[in-house]
This record gives sequence, C-alpha cells and structure tokens, in this order.
Amino acid sequence: MENQSLHTDILIVGGGMAGGLLALLLADQGFSVRVLDAGPAPARPSGESAPRVSTLSEASHWLLRHAGVWDRLDPERVQAYASMQVWDRDGTGEVRFSAADAGADCLGWLLENDHLTAALFEAAGERDTLAWHGDTPVDDLTRDGDGWRVTAGDQTFTADLLVGADGARSRVRDAAGIPAPARDSGHRALVATIETDQPHGGCARQVFMDSGPLALLPLFGHDGRRCSIVWSAWPQRSDELMALDDDAFGAALSQATGEALGAARVVSRRAVFPIEERHASRYQARALALVGDAAHVIHPLAGQGINLGLLDAAVLAEELGRARAAGLPVAHATILARYERRRRADNLLMQNAMRGFKLLFERPEPAVRWLRNTGLGLVNRLAPARHAFMHRALGRAGDLPRNARP
Repeated sequence: MENQSLHTDILIVGGGMAGGLLALLLADQGFSVRVLDAGPAPARPSGESAPRVSTLSEASHWLLRHAGVWDRLDPERVQAYASMQVWDRDGTGEVRFSAADAGADCLGWLLENDHLTAALFEAAGERDTLAWHGDTPVDDLTRDGDGWRVTAGDQTFTADLLVGADGARSRVRDAAGIPAPARDSGHRALVATIETDQPHGGCARQVFMDSGPLALLPLFGHDGRRCSIVWSAWPQRSDELMALDDDAFGAALSQATGEALGAARVVSRRAVFPIEERHASRYQARALALVGDAAHVIHPLAGQGINLGLLDAAVLAEELGRARAAGLPVAHATILARYERRRRADNLLMQNAMRGFKLLFERPEPAVRWLRNTGLGLVNRLAPARHAFMHRALGRAGDLPRNARP
C-alpha cells in the first residue's frame, strides 16, 4: 500500500538556486513541498572562494530578502559592486555605469553559488511543510492520474504538481516530452580566481574581443585584489589558454585586459566547460512546470542566467498562490499557462539579446567594429540610454511579482 506520507502538493526535482527559492516561497504560502536533489546536502564554502560565482541583481536581492535568505548569507563572502565598465579591446568604444546613475547604493552582488544554495537549504530546514532530500537521484518519472509519480532508489514520491528545476539536461523536461534542443554557442567558458596588482574597487569589468568576452568579477577579501574570471572563447583559444602554465596564463590575461588592474596572476585551478544555449518550447505541461536552466540556458556574458531563474521561481510561486486563493487545483492549466506567458517571452528576449551581443562583438569587419564602438559611445554619453540599458541588464525591483516587491 502506498505510503501517503510521501505525497505532497508540489514536488521539485533539483535543489539548486531556482529550485531552492521556489520551495521556500511555496512553503511560506502553506503548500506541502518536497525537494529531490541528486547531490549531497549543500554546505557553506570556507577558506578561499569557490570557482563558480553568480551575479545577483537588485530583483534577486529582494527576492532572497523576501524569502528570509539574504540575512543568512555571510557578509564577508558577498561582494557588492557599485560600477561597471564594458569596452571593446580592439576599438575605442566604452561604456561605464555607476550606482549613482541608477539611484542605488550598488548595482549588484557577487557571491559563490555554493554559499547561496547552502543558505537556501538551511532556511528550508525551518519550514514545517518543506522536506529536502539530498543524495536522491531520480530513477523514473511517470504520470499518476492527474499528478506525477517519481521513484528514487527504493522510495516513491507522488505530487499534484511536478516542477523541473534540474538543470539544462532536465529529466523532468524529457519526461514531459518538451523539446529544448542544444545550440552550440561556439564558445567555451574558462573560469578561475585571479589576483591583480591593483584593487578592483568594487567594479565589474568586461572586455569584448573577437574570440569572445572576458569578465572580471570582483570578489571579497584580500584587500580587494581578487576577481573571478569568466573567459568565453572559441574552443581552439580556450585549449591554448588551458595549456599555458600559470605564469604564461597570467601574462595572457593581463594582455587581454590591457592591464586594466595591472598584472594578473591565477590563484586557483582553471576549469573550462562548453557553453550551450537552450530554450524549452514550453514551460509547462499537464501538472508540470519548468524553471531555471531546465527552461532556458543563455550565454553567460552578462551573468543573467541565475537572475532569470530566480524570477521564474517568484512568478511561478505567485501564480500558484493565486490558484490557491481562488480555490483552484495547484496544477490548474490556466495558472500554469499564465506562468509560461509571463516568463517565456522575457527570457527569450534576453537570450536573443545575449546572442546578438556575442555576434556583434566577434565580427572583425571594420564597418561592424565602427558600429559597435559608436553604439557603446552613444550609450555612455546619453543618460536615458544608459539608464534603460542598466534597468534591463541589472534587473530592478520593479521587475518582481507584486507580492515580493520592497
């Protein structure tokens, strides 16, 4: 006989940042929620910074405050940045943004992915209607009447609504038969932690080259001389960079940035991974929804992937709360369709914008180079254009669902 204690209103597969936030927002509305994650229980990083970091927007900051997670973060491991500098290495185009331009104290925050997921996990432990299962890879997903049945090892879980928050190669998305073909961006991303002669000054920097963009993201501690880099480049170029010893890599990095922060030295292992783009043809099916990378994967050149995923979680939670207030089933088709309508177009717009930026900056023709440098110069000189760009790229609190706005 089925163990009824393993039935919940909502079952979330994937305990990353988007899945974790969604679980908290739903539990706070009174839903019974279960999270199944293939990895171990998240643990806070200690010592040196972890290699994978995320850029959080103002909207993401307020969402995490709303869920009671932001105050759990160690302020010593969160780096605010108050300015941005973007330039073309082979041209004269440059644009600078500042917190003062945006009427804010800072433009965003950098923190380690592991730090945030650990804070989400700790907060989940204080919700009575939320259970989080680590080391629980899913074996099978099948429809069960109006809901879903999921098996993981010798355990069986059922739910009225299944949510896929399980990444780019989502098992949940595949089980629903939702296409999301991979599109090779032509780039690989090389990540590492570096130390520079000059302090970063709380400025996030990005330089565009024909071979791809290089981001220098300010990190906490070490007198402001540590940055996380995301160097997107063609496969041949990334192979060349990975083959260099640390001294030669530091020299190549310093040259690529025009020594924007003086000489650079790598202080961590380097890692490289392919950059694929995906966009699910639908974000929902019968009794099923997708959030985060399970629904969309964009080029990391603007660091917006996690912010889009957290907004997915917030909007889905708001729509499910709307269903509850109206006395509708949690997986009501109209509610799920409204979630898809609110999020898919915005995510597609951002994905296409990032693809356009990449193509624009890797074209070597003189006319294209003139166009992009002229465009950067105009954005830098015209305050309205600069403000519009910042609002779209950084995510202001006005982008949030109404019930999560400050």
